[in-house]
Amino acid sequence: MKNFLRLSLFIFLVFACGLPATAGAAPKIAGILQFGINAPQSYAYLAKAVPATIQARLNRPGALEVRQIQVKASSQTEARKAADAHDMEYAVWGTVSVLNNDCAVTVNSVDRAGKTWSKTARGPLSSLTSTVQNLTAAMGHEVFSMPVAGAGYGAAGTGSGQPVNRMNPDIVVNETGQQQVYLNPQFRYQGAGANDGSRIRSQRIKEKMVDMAVGDFNGDGKNEIAVLTEHKLAVYSWEADGKLKPLGETMVSQSNLNFSMRAMDLDRDGARELVVATYEEESNRPYSYFFSFKGNRLAQCAERCPYFASVVNAPPNFTPTLVGQAWDSVRLFAPGVREMVKSGNKYTLAAKLDLPEGANAFNITWIPGGKDSKSPQLVMLTDDERLKIFQGAGNTLIHTTTERFSGSATGMEFYKTMPGMGIDRSGQLPSRYYAPMRMIAADPGHTGEYVLLLNKPISTASQIFDRYRYFPLGEIHAMYWDGVGLALKWKTRRIRGSVAEVDLADVNNDGVLDLVAGVNTSPDLGIGSRQSMILAYPLDLSQTNPNTPADLSDFEISPNP
Repeated sequence: MKNFLRLSLFIFLVFACGLPATAGAAPKIAGILQFGINAPQSYAYLAKAVPATIQARLNRPGALEVRQIQVKASSQTEARKAADAHDMEYAVWGTVSVLNNDCAVTVNSVDRAGKTWSKTARGPLSSLTSTVQNLTAAMGHEVFSMPVAGAGYGAAGTGSGQPVNRMNPDIVVNETGQQQVYLNPQFRYQGAGANDGSRIRSQRIKEKMVDMAVGDFNGDGKNEIAVLTEHKLAVYSWEADGKLKPLGETMVSQSNLNFSMRAMDLDRDGARELVVATYEEESNRPYSYFFSFKGNRLAQCAERCPYFASVVNAPPNFTPTLVGQAWDSVRLFAPGVREMVKSGNKYTLAAKLDLPEGANAFNITWIPGGKDSKSPQLVMLTDDERLKIFQGAGNTLIHTTTERFSGSATGMEFYKTMPGMGIDRSGQLPSRYYAPMRMIAADPGHTGEYVLLLNKPISTASQIFDRYRYFPLGEIHAMYWDGVGLALKWKTRRIRGSVAEVDLADVNNDGVLDLVAGVNTSPDLGIGSRQSMILAYPLDLSQTNPNTPADLSDFEISPNP
């Protein structure tokens, strides 16, 4: 009887004093308005991108429901009216101002009682997302009394304190110290032993590598490795003892230098052919060769053609498509990348692809739309090795990286001149165009979210000398589009040597997908002594957790062309 009276008194006091009964409380609702952008027109997309970033980090199912309101507000009164019109308890609005390479972000909030909150943060434009994250973390703590992870504010812990998704200790994910990581290969700087299986490598090949590809080239259902050197093409198999076994070799051209190699099943018989583009060193005139490896014998399966030939995964189906481009004596690449079709025993140019200015047969790839049904994006590597991102039918430029990628050492020298004017080879230094390395758009975790795999060369000397291409270190980065710019999802530990090419395939046929890198050794004993090897990072996707939140703490923004 006493217990019943005590319970009744407690319930009475709860309702009489207005104490919250949290068990059945409805979630708070906050509305985020479009942000005002004080910047050139190329930054207009931030009006929606910044609210989307704030919404993703604030939203807490059952506690705080955050919705976007497609209106703008320039004052507290306008923001409150917009929230009232949508029956929301809180209104969040703000501005982003960009001046040269600096930015200032202001975030404001107001509730129904008229209580306001406002903070402004300034920083470099390249750290815009970190600035937004920190402001969001501060607002979550001070306005909504809930922990929100910020780039430097204090992440919400998992409770257990144990890292998750340790599928490969040779991949670095989220260097900010946050324990939670996203699904893919996770490489860290400490703790990776040489023999723990996180990275496997072949013996050295006694020639410098120009390009590399992994695929089933002989049709036996197993993958082989094709290695392209300056004049030769060789095919190897990765044996159980970790050694590369030579299967076949051929001379591509004794007069021309090899420039690029791509693989594609040209005749749809299950075995992939090799498309090798070469150039004549003096004039840069191209010739492309097509090789098959049926019966473990390299043989030309079509006549060579006088075009730059390559393979791209073109929309709408993103299947491998053979493309080509004609030579131009002034611009190196003639305008227009075209599909190639076979006529008899020759490949000829056909329909033209819709591409922006500066695109060629080697420097483009598409990132398919993800699970949120966003449209595909075209990625183009510029002549100075930055990435440009285009979107929509009109190829609208939406982002340009400030960092440089690819880092190929294979390049063609050419002289820039006006049409009809002669070339002064004695008083003019030639320009050099470096072969773009493979850019792979992949969804290795089958989550519907694509990442872009590409090489990030590391060298102090290359920042001073444009033609220094003997990079002593490299990293393979997995980038993704987060609505504002290209963000770093994960990356490999630093690789000693110059990465010559990247691929994604089961290189040793053990049933586990591998991130594969072809690497040239540093020229410690002289340029002529350079050798190469194959590195492979197994990606055991069975140990990943797709529900772990993505790390948004490391990306840049610079949409200037």
